[in-house]
Amino acid sequence: MRGLLLGTIISLLFGALSIWLMQQDGGYVFINFQNYTVEMTVWVALLLYLIVTASIVWFFSLVKWGVGAGGLRNWWVSRASSKKINTTKQGLILYADHEWQRALEVLTKSAERSIMPEVDLLFAVRSASEGGQIEEARSLIEKLKSSNPKFYLLAQKSLAEIYIQDESFDLALEIITPMADERPEDPGVLRLLADVLYLTEDWTSLQLLLQDMHRFKALDKSDMALLEFDVYQNLLSEFQADPDLTLQEQKEQVADLWDIIPKRLKTDSHLSCFYFDLLVSVNDCEKMIPIMIKNVNNSWSDELVLRLGETGIPKPEFRLAAAEKWLVKYPENSILLFTLGNICCQLKFWGKARDYFSSALAIEPNPKIFASLGEVMIQIGEVDAAHDAFRRGLILGNQEGFSK
Repeated sequence: MRGLLLGTIISLLFGALSIWLMQQDGGYVFINFQNYTVEMTVWVALLLYLIVTASIVWFFSLVKWGVGAGGLRNWWVSRASSKKINTTKQGLILYADHEWQRALEVLTKSAERSIMPEVDLLFAVRSASEGGQIEEARSLIEKLKSSNPKFYLLAQKSLAEIYIQDESFDLALEIITPMADERPEDPGVLRLLADVLYLTEDWTSLQLLLQDMHRFKALDKSDMALLEFDVYQNLLSEFQADPDLTLQEQKEQVADLWDIIPKRLKTDSHLSCFYFDLLVSVNDCEKMIPIMIKNVNNSWSDELVLRLGETGIPKPEFRLAAAEKWLVKYPENSILLFTLGNICCQLKFWGKARDYFSSALAIEPNPKIFASLGEVMIQIGEVDAAHDAFRRGLILGNQEGFSK
């Protein structure tokens, strides 16, 4: 602030001194050249001199800027580049707006003179692919490969995506497999390979790929968790023991399959149900009973509880004792009551079975429970009550079938 005040005072003093000098002695300048004569005061001559000098300096500076690296030439180049970028920008906006055909036309044309033709060609390829123009997309990919070898891998990925979209999985694998061998750490290649294996339902190969996908973070945590669950669920649901093997060898097959499942997923009720069904198929479900009971204690599951009541499963006393403990917390659960009734039937506790089935029906009438109650009534000799239970079950079943 003080500097500004001081500068103002000095300027005023200098201006006042200049005016005083002009008033004291204006001076005189006389120029005679051939037939021309120019007269003026010294102060006017000085002002003209300053103006002419400043104009000459400005002119030569302008010429230097015009022909220099940062001058007119650079301005012209910058203007042309800006125009090309705007064309690319227009194409990308059309792509984002799903205007596939127009985006393809703009980006293809822009690539011929673009400062970043690879970007134009890549999005032109995607536009053609999304628009169903597979052959055009392939042609653009070959053009991209030839124009810039550095983009070869990216072009191959784009071509693989096109084959996947076209459901040409064999052709996609022909491209992806060499890339996976050469660059197993590339997340994009891993995702493409996972897509093909998932769509072709090759769950065994996809399970082997999961470790690399984890290591190189091919997917975010939530998507990775969903993929893992799908893989192991399908491995369990579609597994079939080799009929040529002995029963013991089939049991070992099932055990080996369960061993590859991560520990954190073994507590999932859906996967546990699939595993239980496999054990039943090879007559080896006894060892699954403590696991199922533990899983239900940790996280309630109607599916697991229902399976614990199935016939042909050993240790009915053990199962009944565990299930009756759950009644304290879930007294109104019809699935639990139905399971208890089934276990009591296996133990021939007909009175308890009748009470459990009746309680379940009071909460949620169900044709299957009516049928089970009818069977119990026959066992205890109440034939009329059995007929009534069967009749009510049939009526309810017909009503449900009609409503569906």
